[in-house]
Amino acid sequence: MKTRLWYLGVVAVLAAMSGVLASSAGAGRLADGATVSGVTPTHAVAGQRVTIYGSSLNGMSTVTFGGVPARSVVVDPGGQWVRAVVPAGVPTGQVPVRLSDGSIVLSASLQIGPGSVPAAANRPPSYTSPGARVKVVVAPQVTGFSPTRGRVGSTVRIMGASLNGALWVMFGGVRAHVTKSSPSAVLALVPKNAHTGKIKVHTSGGTSVSSGIFRVLAPGAGV
Repeated sequence: MKTRLWYLGVVAVLAAMSGVLASSAGAGRLADGATVSGVTPTHAVAGQRVTIYGSSLNGMSTVTFGGVPARSVVVDPGGQWVRAVVPAGVPTGQVPVRLSDGSIVLSASLQIGPGSVPAAANRPPSYTSPGARVKVVVAPQVTGFSPTRGRVGSTVRIMGASLNGALWVMFGGVRAHVTKSSPSAVLALVPKNAHTGKIKVHTSGGTSVSSGIFRVLAPGAGV
C-alpha cells in the first residue's frame, strides 16, 4: 500500500512539473512574440483599409479576413500596427482577422458589411526610423495553370499575380520543384507521389490556392 501511494505521489509531482515547464515555455514565446490590441475601424466593407494595432508586429507578413488573404499589406517598421485592405470575397458578418509571420498566428475580429468600395490606397508610412526599412508584402493570386493534367516530371505553368519569389508549390499536397518564377507566372515540375488536386503557391505574402484541379496521370496514360 505504501509503495502504491509513493508511486502515485511521484506521478503527481512529475505532472505538476510538466505543467510548470509547459507554462513557462508558452510565456517565453508570448514575451518574445507579438500581440494585437485592437482593430480600426471595427466595421468595414471590401476595399476599405483597416489598421490592426499591437506590439512587435513588424514580423507579420500575411493578413487574412475570414480566411481570404489581403493583397495589400503595409507593416509599421516600429511594429505598432499593420494596415491591410479588405479583399473581395470576404463573407459578411463578424469575421476573424488573422496576422501571421509564418509560425505565429494572431487573431482579432471585424464586422464586414455588404457592398464594397474602390480599393483604398495603402502607402508605406512617410517616416522611417534610423536604419529601419518599410516592409510591404502583397499576397499571391493563382488564376489558372496549363496544362490541366500531366505526368510526374512534366512542367506546369501556373498563372496569376504577385507570384515572384515563390517559396514553394504543391500539387495535391506534395511539394514540387520550382524552376522559374515571375510576377505573373511560376514554372514547376509535377513531383513524385503527387496527387490529383488543387495547386498551391506560397510566397512571402502568403499562400494562394487554385480554383481548378490538376489531374496527375499515371505512367503511360494518354493525355
